[in-house]
Amino acid sequence: MKNVASALAAAMVLAAPLAGIAQNTRHLQPNEHALNLPGATTIEAPPAGFDPIAASDEELAYYGFPPRPDQFTQAKAYATWFRAMKASKVRVVPTLEQTAIFHGPVKPGKVADPTAVESNPLLSTQAKDTSYSSNWSGYVDFSGAASYGSSSFYFLVNDYTVPVAQQAFGACTGGWDWGSAWNGIDGWGSPDVLQAGIEFDAYCSGSTRSSYYSAWYEWYPYGEVRIGSFPIAPGDDLFVEVWHTSSTQGYAYLVNYNNDQAVEVGFTAYPGYPLVGNSAEWVVERPAVNGSLATLTNYIMDPFWDAYAYTESYAFFEVNGATPVDMEDNNGNVISYPEYLGVESFVMHDTGSAY
Repeated sequence: MKNVASALAAAMVLAAPLAGIAQNTRHLQPNEHALNLPGATTIEAPPAGFDPIAASDEELAYYGFPPRPDQFTQAKAYATWFRAMKASKVRVVPTLEQTAIFHGPVKPGKVADPTAVESNPLLSTQAKDTSYSSNWSGYVDFSGAASYGSSSFYFLVNDYTVPVAQQAFGACTGGWDWGSAWNGIDGWGSPDVLQAGIEFDAYCSGSTRSSYYSAWYEWYPYGEVRIGSFPIAPGDDLFVEVWHTSSTQGYAYLVNYNNDQAVEVGFTAYPGYPLVGNSAEWVVERPAVNGSLATLTNYIMDPFWDAYAYTESYAFFEVNGATPVDMEDNNGNVISYPEYLGVESFVMHDTGSAY
């Protein structure tokens, strides 16, 4: 495992007490078990022969499967879920690792010059509608919810590939660069973020180069929690769904199509930061490490497809009509941006500067 002790030791001292704040006060069902961090649970694998496709909504919930899109009104979203459930052949029991990596709410950028962006074919193809951020890049949908209720986002799905992590072309920073891809709820106009995704980091010092990859979940203001025993590698195709059953109880379900492994984790909100459900997003982010925004990993490009979201009242959202977001570096230069491919798909690009 990647050795981050020297980089994160001080921040871990601060993060460790946070992990102990959340306590799981709800009643666990018989096949649900507490994990090694407070508030985190997982559900046992279903019995042999159990078919999630034919199961009722109640059975799906009991055995830890994510909510099912409507197969009649949203056939493509249902097909994405169907494929992931068919690939869920091995249910992994997760081992969790609290980190001092934070994927927080969107941070406004310096608003790059739209004229310069529009004239550069490498950057966003939707420049006139683009928002700018210093930590996010991707797409964001808005439900209009002002508080938790029927218009709040309920669940969202995504499918993406684990990119190759490296440092900027010709650069060697003497340490780690950091990058994450995720889908989640809240964080744009709300202080919490319920999310799950992947981490891809690159190290260079002298002649030593290495990389690190992990799946994770987070309910900010808690930090990232790595999901052990669910290995990922560059090129792996992952399905990720996050959802909630209350404003303080969330879930993540990930499937690795390359080995037919799946993992389910239940987790709780940070006290005083309940879900609002006003935004849903599909994001490549440079996280905060040791309290500062990290140098972004040069991930080259990362395709996102089958990006869908549902509200509590089953209103349907996809990338078509969502707000594109370009990430800026500390000097206001765009370093990560989405290229629109279709109503539910796009590809993320790194400009190669990664600074």
